[in-house]
Amino acid sequence: MDSRLLSMLWARAEIDMRIGYPCVSRLIGRTTNHETILRAATPEKLRVLTRQNLADLREILRHNLAHGWLLFRIGSSVIPFASHPVNTLDWRNEFRDDLDEIGAFARWNDMRLSFHPGQYTVLNSPDPEIVRRAIEEIACSAAFLDALGMDTASKIIIHLGGTYGDKPAALSRFVETAATLGDSLRCRLVIENDERSYAPADALWVSERTGLPVVFDNLHYAANPGPGALEDLLQRVFATWKTEDGPPKVHFSSQAPGARIGHHADYANPDEFRDWLARWSQFGDFDLMLEAKAKDEALLALSLEHPITAH
Repeated sequence: MDSRLLSMLWARAEIDMRIGYPCVSRLIGRTTNHETILRAATPEKLRVLTRQNLADLREILRHNLAHGWLLFRIGSSVIPFASHPVNTLDWRNEFRDDLDEIGAFARWNDMRLSFHPGQYTVLNSPDPEIVRRAIEEIACSAAFLDALGMDTASKIIIHLGGTYGDKPAALSRFVETAATLGDSLRCRLVIENDERSYAPADALWVSERTGLPVVFDNLHYAANPGPGALEDLLQRVFATWKTEDGPPKVHFSSQAPGARIGHHADYANPDEFRDWLARWSQFGDFDLMLEAKAKDEALLALSLEHPITAH
C-alpha cells in the first residue's frame, strides 16, 4: 500500500483488508455509468456507451491497482438498460474480448468487484411486477460478474426494501422471494442495513432465514441503530459470511455536516475512520468500501499524514 496512514493502521490492527470506492474515479475522470435516456437508447447508442464504460472500467482498475485499492463497485449502468427490453445487444459475445481482459486483470491482481443496484431494485414489494424487474436487474449484474469470471466473493449488495405499512409482512416477503432465486443469484446476493426502515437486527433476521450475508454500514447504523448492542451485532454480522462469500464487507462514510442524517460527506473524518477500523478489526479480516462523495479523492486523502475534515 502506498498509503502511510492506512498501512500503519492496518499493520497495527493485524488485519488483511482490501479497500475501495464506488463507480467513479474523480482523480482520472472516468466512470462506469455512461448512460442515456430510454427514447435515445438505440442499439448503436447502447453499443457506444457500453464500449466507453468497459474502457473506463479497465482504466479505473489500472489506476486503482497503482494505489493498492483492490475493491471496486461497478456502476449499475455499465451495460446501459441491461435489464430492459430496449437493450437487444448480445453484449456478452459482442464484448467478449473486453470482458475477458478486464476479468483476467481483476482476478490476477486479487481484486474484488461488486454491484449495488439502485433504490428501485426491491425484492419485498407487494407488486409482482416490481419484484420481477428487481430480479432481472440482479440477474444482469450477476451475469456481468460471471462474464468477467469473478468468483462468488464478488457480490451484489441490496437493501431490504420498503415496509409498506407492515414491516413483519415485508420482511417475510423478502425471505419468500429470496427462496425463489436460483443459486447463480443467491451466491452473489448480500443484504445491507439502511438508514430508515431496516436496522442491522432486521438484516440479521433475514440472514438467519435465507443464508444471505450482511454488509454493515456505519452511517446507516448511526441513523437507524435498532435493537441490540453494537459489539454483538458486529460479531453476528461478520459470522454471516461463509468461506465462499469471501471476507466480510463493510461500508464506511462520515456524516455531512448540516445535512439530513445519513447524508454522505465528501470526505472521510480520519478519526472516525480510525475508530471504526479498530472496532471492525476485532472480528478478523474484512474489506472496506469508502462511500464518500469525493470517491477516490477521499480515499487518497486518507493516505495523507495530515488530518482531513469531512465536509
